[in-house]
Amino acid sequence: MKNLLLKTSFAGLYLILMTGCKSNPIEGTWQYDGGIYNGKSQRASPDFKMQRTYSINTYEAFLLEGVAEPEVYTSGIYEIEGDSIFITSKFSRQPSQTTDITINYKFKVDNQKLTTNGIMPNGMVVEEYWKKVK
Repeated sequence: MKNLLLKTSFAGLYLILMTGCKSNPIEGTWQYDGGIYNGKSQRASPDFKMQRTYSINTYEAFLLEGVAEPEVYTSGIYEIEGDSIFITSKFSRQPSQTTDITINYKFKVDNQKLTTNGIMPNGMVVEEYWKKVK
């Protein structure tokens, strides 16, 4: 009886941990690897790198150029619901009309690649590719 109770307790704890501790598929650092903007392809720049670091519910986007210190160009918060990510920029180094506006993107993580796509508030259709670096 005691053995059955112990096994049942472990099974219950396992289920609680598995359902309560969902992993975050985008947590980490991702580097921009090109995209499609209103149907036109764009490659990643050979002169600088753009990276995004996603933490539990916040993100920071960096510009890396040569040996200069990484420069934060935007940051904010995000929330994942199914295959959607809702991103709200709270800071932008450049004047932006999307600060404090939540944008909904669909996302897919396949191996070490992240694809996001959506429609910007100005109507631009965006699909971006990111590769995981950390």
